[in-house]
Amino acid sequence: MNPIRRIACMLLLVLLLACLIQWEQLWLAELLTKRMPDESGTCSELEEYEELLDSVWEELVCFPVPESETNEAATVSFENTWHAERTYGGTRSHEGIDIMADLDKSGYYPVLSMTDGTVEKVGWLEKGGWRIGIRSENGNYYYYAHLHSYAKEWQAGDSVYAGEILGYMGDSGYGEEGTTGQFPVHLHVGIYIPLGADQETAVNPYWMLRYLETQKLSCLY
Repeated sequence: MNPIRRIACMLLLVLLLACLIQWEQLWLAELLTKRMPDESGTCSELEEYEELLDSVWEELVCFPVPESETNEAATVSFENTWHAERTYGGTRSHEGIDIMADLDKSGYYPVLSMTDGTVEKVGWLEKGGWRIGIRSENGNYYYYAHLHSYAKEWQAGDSVYAGEILGYMGDSGYGEEGTTGQFPVHLHVGIYIPLGADQETAVNPYWMLRYLETQKLSCLY
């Protein structure tokens, strides 16, 4: 692709990202209006949401799955499944994006931290399997689920840097501790911002992940 077309494509992508962010802001404004009849309160929370969303974009560094330096077939793919229906444990909305392993090999793909931060949660969840949650300095929470294993024995309070290997992509979850094989190998990525007192709101990671596809690191695997 020649330089002029590359620049044009990048400008179109930036414009599309801006439109999607604006759509999510309008969606949240409508949601807050239903929850909070007071217009002044709604505006205040919307402004807080916009600031927190900006802070997420600012702290994102790299795509959570690196490119393989040795295996061209070790690729991944994802679609915008935000708020798609999930039925395990009752009907609910999907609060994240699934990055699917094109090679369905549990424990093969490394999972990287997208940001700097601190380990807040680690261990087993019935729906998330082996998971790890990273809290950034801005207070945002990054959730990585369905892991096969961890890169080391993480403890709550451990510091994490962007690009550090957290663990390996797997198919754990949807059952008691140790359950695997209930779905294809993939990584569930969730992003939550601390909106309101003692509350967190999930945001759609799709366009953030699309952006981070241009910021992929590479690993030997």
